[in-house]
Amino acid sequence: MANRGNANGFVLVATLWALAALGLLATYINHVVATDVDHAIEEKRAFQAELERRNTEATLIYLLATRRMNHHALILEEEQRFLDPGHNQTPSPFNIRGELRVTGAAYAALGETRFSIQDEGGLVSVNAPRFPPFAALLERMGLAEEDARRVIARIDDYIDANDTLNLGGAERQDYQSRGREPPLNWIMSSPMELGDVLGAENLIPRKAWPQLWAVLTMRPVSNYNFNTMHPEVLAAVLELDEYGVRGVLDEREKGPLTRQTQLAMLSGKHLDIDEMEVAVLPSNFLKLAVWHETVGPRSVVGIELTPLGETAPWRKDYRYSEPAPQREDSGISSDPPLEAATPLFR
Repeated sequence: MANRGNANGFVLVATLWALAALGLLATYINHVVATDVDHAIEEKRAFQAELERRNTEATLIYLLATRRMNHHALILEEEQRFLDPGHNQTPSPFNIRGELRVTGAAYAALGETRFSIQDEGGLVSVNAPRFPPFAALLERMGLAEEDARRVIARIDDYIDANDTLNLGGAERQDYQSRGREPPLNWIMSSPMELGDVLGAENLIPRKAWPQLWAVLTMRPVSNYNFNTMHPEVLAAVLELDEYGVRGVLDEREKGPLTRQTQLAMLSGKHLDIDEMEVAVLPSNFLKLAVWHETVGPRSVVGIELTPLGETAPWRKDYRYSEPAPQREDSGISSDPPLEAATPLFR
């Protein structure tokens, strides 16, 4: 009887251990399944976000290639009309649905996707650091005048084709002494490359980088277009606060800014700019940025409109990614994204 009792006790203990092991196994399987489900949901969200981003980009390129522009925006018409290349007849006001500004304003698109279109003639070129707006922009970002001059000198040394050292600059030997890759001595391929310039990461405040990326281009900009100029560049060039920038933006909503006297009245500042350096209409070079509110980076593509092209009325010249903008990093305005006046984004 004692042996039977011992055997029953052993079976009971073994059963309890087996149940405990099964419980642990069930917990492990449940954790693995839950993790796999979470990963699957996250991958689905990422896939959906990328699909919406690509569809938004394709739709915008179609609109850019098939619509006309006024002084600051792409005109959205009720009915599309096909005209000879280069013909930009003003559409009837009864046929206009709305506009898509080419001034860097954020718009809502498919799902939680956002986009902005910026005429690159309204930006500042990272490859033309001696052009006055570049220094004005750096100083607006918080750099002292001396530090701005140092950054400009180092960009010059980074992109020029020689090893001659500029005052305050940095050449190959300076990079090598700090264990850094030497400059390519060629123009930058994107604004993101500014981070490779020796000392830029220390001289430019960390919080200023997202704003800089939004207003820089690698295109060779050498004139002023106040009708399409990004608000941050307007503020820097005209030395305006947020209220002053709003006044200029409101004025160009009413009509094109064509005279320096208009700008002088709006800003209270006389600009020492040659009339030949001022553009009135958007250029054919556009910086198109598309991003998702919560998933992934911001995708930037450079579009060149080629209405007389033999193969297509547009061309993609570059593409790169940058961190998605946060509301506090989006520039002067923290307004919610605008609604695009087209059913293509609904």
